Amino acid sequence: MKILEVNNLSLQYVNLNNTKSILKNINFYLNQGETLGIVGESGSGKTLTGLSIASLLDKSIFHINNGEILFNNNNLLLQSNESLRKIRGNKISMIFQEPMLSLNPVQTINTQLTEVIKLHITKDEDNIKKIASEMISKTGLEETNKILSSYPHMLSGGQRQRVMIAIALVCSPEILVADEPTTALDVTLQLQILDLLKKFKEKISMSLILISHDLDLIKNYSDRVIIMKDGNILEDGETKKIFKNPTNKYTKELIQSNPHNMIDFKPSNKILLKTTNLNCSFITNNAFFKKNRKHFQALTDINIELNVGETIGIVGESGSGKTTLAMSILQLLNYEGTIQFDGHNLSKMDNNELRKHRNNFQIVFQDPFSSLSPRLTIFEILSEGLMVYKKLSYKQMISICSKLLNEVGLNESMLNRYPHQFSGGQRQRIAIARAISLKPKLIIMDEPTSALDVIVQKSILELIISLQKKYSLSYIFISHDLKVIKSISHRIYILKDSKIIESNDTHNILDNPKTDYTKSLIKSSFLN
Repeated sequence: MKILEVNNLSLQYVNLNNTKSILKNINFYLNQGETLGIVGESGSGKTLTGLSIASLLDKSIFHINNGEILFNNNNLLLQSNESLRKIRGNKISMIFQEPMLSLNPVQTINTQLTEVIKLHITKDEDNIKKIASEMISKTGLEETNKILSSYPHMLSGGQRQRVMIAIALVCSPEILVADEPTTALDVTLQLQILDLLKKFKEKISMSLILISHDLDLIKNYSDRVIIMKDGNILEDGETKKIFKNPTNKYTKELIQSNPHNMIDFKPSNKILLKTTNLNCSFITNNAFFKKNRKHFQALTDINIELNVGETIGIVGESGSGKTTLAMSILQLLNYEGTIQFDGHNLSKMDNNELRKHRNNFQIVFQDPFSSLSPRLTIFEILSEGLMVYKKLSYKQMISICSKLLNEVGLNESMLNRYPHQFSGGQRQRIAIARAISLKPKLIIMDEPTSALDVIVQKSILELIISLQKKYSLSYIFISHDLKVIKSISHRIYILKDSKIIESNDTHNILDNPKTDYTKSLIKSSFLN
């Protein structure tokens, strides 16, 4: 039975200067108890479709100029604000990609959860407390009272996402719209969240709209799938049939964009980087006396080797020590142990000595928008390192920066633009251009593709490989996505609780894992 019908829905973005069509007469339906996957690249209209259904569009800039959204045969577009308030968060709920942007930072979890309960369920204080506590417990969170009294920033990413689920499901909605609910989480947490949603869906006979750019996720958790591009629905059908026999060219391109083995060359046998018994810890309290201070062990006896022209993958859940390892190698954290780089012991160098070597190792971050200064032009961003390490004229720097943009598939005409004028994929290319500007020997890639859709992700991975071949670059590739790690790494190190628990050639790790944790990672990444 159909619980939702979207008929000829058209949506426009309107501002003072222009009008742009976002959704173009789209049509689809959702059956009761069904999971519908919506897939497409960034800008395809996925999220705005979800916001339209949940009646959460900003009407000052988004105008629905045609169509209808029928929920239980009632057109949501014709409902009054009062009627919509009874539906929104009650009958139809939505979970967003980033809970830190959705949860109120100045209110406790209890305040935000009970607000929904008071509005839609009961105003009896005893019942409110009981319902709130039970709902938090149902999401698998322990120490219920501690969670309820916490503010969002005091919780981990996985805890915040479970809180969002608790708020969205406390009223047992008929429809849940989940917009990239697992993107910011490591693979083990992803599987837990997806299984949790599946459990709730089956328990309350809920219909689920799952929006994602992760094709394997959609393939494993949806009954039907919609493929979107440029505000149009290109393909709609049973998930198994679509993935087995896509009819649309774009759908075929999406499926083919899933990461596959890109390594077709062997690295050198020369060691570029070696860490020996690397340890790093952080003080977790501010006790005045040293003896009362508590420490968190972030790295424990880490030993890794990286050869010239080689890529090693660093895999592990959030908090395992991946980024701490990167920061230690870059000499941005205090540590114990030895780090040898290109025949030099970095551990014994002072800042003046280190400065001579810093141009040889660079980093590309997960979110280029945060790492690229919004106040600087692309030319200023690319030329920063050149100004420090090389004595060049303005004309020479323009020439080098132009060549850098060409290297990463961009045009030199973009030099005078600012980061906000580019797409996510373009910004990541700029970040890579900056990283190679000083011709380093090592680049650390910290989740460089996790925020990108599959087609852009593939193009970035191909760029990374081509630059490696051309310049004999060595990479440390940090990711929680084993599909990406598999496609780009010669060897893999598995981190858990600050320690390396397994390491081997990529195919040996994935084909014959030794630890239960590695097996769970492989399962969570849909590799088996």
